[in-house]
Amino acid sequence: MNTTGEPVFDGALKVALAVALEQSPFLKVFPDDRVRETLRLMEQAPEEPVTRSIARELARRERLKALVAGSIGRLGSHYVVALEAINAENGDVMAREQVEVEAKEGVLTSLGAATSRLREKLGESLASIQRFDVPLPRATTASLDALHAYSLALDQGRVIPRVEAIPHLERAIELDPNFALAQALLSGVYANTGRSAEAPAFARRAFELRDRVSERERFFISWRYYLDAEQAWDKALELAQSWTTTYPREAFAFNSLGIASAAFGQHERAVGAFREAIRLDARFVPPHGNLVGSLIALNRFAEANTLLHEPGARDLDSIGLRRSAYLLAFLENDSSAMARELKAARSTTATMWTSSWEARTSLFSGRFGAAHALFQRSVQEALHDNFRELGAQWTMEDAESHAIVGQCAEARREVSAGLELSRDNFTLERAARTLALCDAGNQASALEKELASRFSNAALTARIQLPVTGAALALRRGESARAIERLDAVAPYDHAPSSEFWPPYLRGLAYLQLKDGHAATAQFEGILSHREEAPTSPLYPLAHLGVARAAALTGDVARARTSYEQLFSLWNGADSTLQPLNEARREYARLQ
Repeated sequence: MNTTGEPVFDGALKVALAVALEQSPFLKVFPDDRVRETLRLMEQAPEEPVTRSIARELARRERLKALVAGSIGRLGSHYVVALEAINAENGDVMAREQVEVEAKEGVLTSLGAATSRLREKLGESLASIQRFDVPLPRATTASLDALHAYSLALDQGRVIPRVEAIPHLERAIELDPNFALAQALLSGVYANTGRSAEAPAFARRAFELRDRVSERERFFISWRYYLDAEQAWDKALELAQSWTTTYPREAFAFNSLGIASAAFGQHERAVGAFREAIRLDARFVPPHGNLVGSLIALNRFAEANTLLHEPGARDLDSIGLRRSAYLLAFLENDSSAMARELKAARSTTATMWTSSWEARTSLFSGRFGAAHALFQRSVQEALHDNFRELGAQWTMEDAESHAIVGQCAEARREVSAGLELSRDNFTLERAARTLALCDAGNQASALEKELASRFSNAALTARIQLPVTGAALALRRGESARAIERLDAVAPYDHAPSSEFWPPYLRGLAYLQLKDGHAATAQFEGILSHREEAPTSPLYPLAHLGVARAAALTGDVARARTSYEQLFSLWNGADSTLQPLNEARREYARLQ
């Protein structure tokens, strides 16, 4: 409670107290949004101040062990900061701290010291407090104004990336350029809202300042650095493991562990991490959509559907949940559910992220012309809202789709357009692969070198994308054995989401070149048995064509015929001019 009449204390001290308390691995602050939700259930106005009696009732409802009451008031020219830890069950005061501060500039330091003493009175060991106790001005910022701006950037008290946070974070950094938490959160906002090229500078600056902050904040800052600045997913995975061990009550840490595990295709492990994040904080939105995504990748559709329709799941109104529901409906051939999910997603504030959904499902169905028009519309929407990077990425998806079916003139035009918008690594990766597929060897090699130079620590770029591009180039030169050799090292990552079936698909093509039908079949069947890993990939229908050609090589006419017919079924209504489709029809007609 702030009775000083000075607005700078509003929000700022609440954030500071939360940071101070959560330095401890044994304490977890109840999130603001859950406070408001519980107040509604108590028939209290969510925006009303929480009195001590209301706070105690709230704590008892949520089975919290204690509530901490904090206040700041004036005593002449001085300030008085008071903290009380109250037993939620019986109302007894468990611990009390009060400190008088001469000047505003000393409030954060005094609050941090008082919180440390409160932690000790609540039973935390001195060794733990000594290890996890950084003075608040270092753990956050010495500027109350900067901390107030930072508090306005949070989403109901949570560190969740959102566009609306950007001006507040910029203000906080302007007031204190050494405010590491603000730098890291701004990096996360940019990375998660389609402007990842703007993130690295802030992630690097925060990482440089990481020795100033608490252990808990250091984990968050390092996480953002490894993802946003380096894309070092291997280091991010190691960090997340340590994070969950050190802070076993931290939902964000377990969600991070799940994200990093899923990035390497370790979906079973990811499912466990996401479930733990949800158990720790059921209203923390991201792990819900992430969990459904990993269950889909594991072909556990029934569990995914159950989660999507659990009471309260729709209340989260997450674009991640909507996208997962849309993909699940697509896998189950439920067009009405797809339309329903798309409509619902477009009614949210994240509508732009839905722009490419229909384009991808059109590609899967062989309607490449329709997909091109949809991608172009998506790009224009992105550029209209000044999301050049997203526009570049969708342009490059369009380019790659043209290359997949041999429309190389169109592919090259789209590559040029995309690279004018951005040269982020996602755009460069698809550009290099597209040009390799279209026999533009020198240009593809130049982009490979740029990727290797600019993104030297990007684990998935180095372990998946560069070898895939190299294999595509080798295939265009007729060097089948070389292509297979380049892809050998990628095998552990065949099920990583960013692989998108490319490693087994290119291996299959290489074995076809070598006239090894059995080996080719094994690669293409690997795609067909895992459609759920990349539900909208146009390589899935083409894997049927690969199996048909491999079966024809081995003399298995019946299997070849069946596989051709499966392609024709998937591409019923496809563009009549598609080169692979017309080739398949001629080959099918020649079968004896």
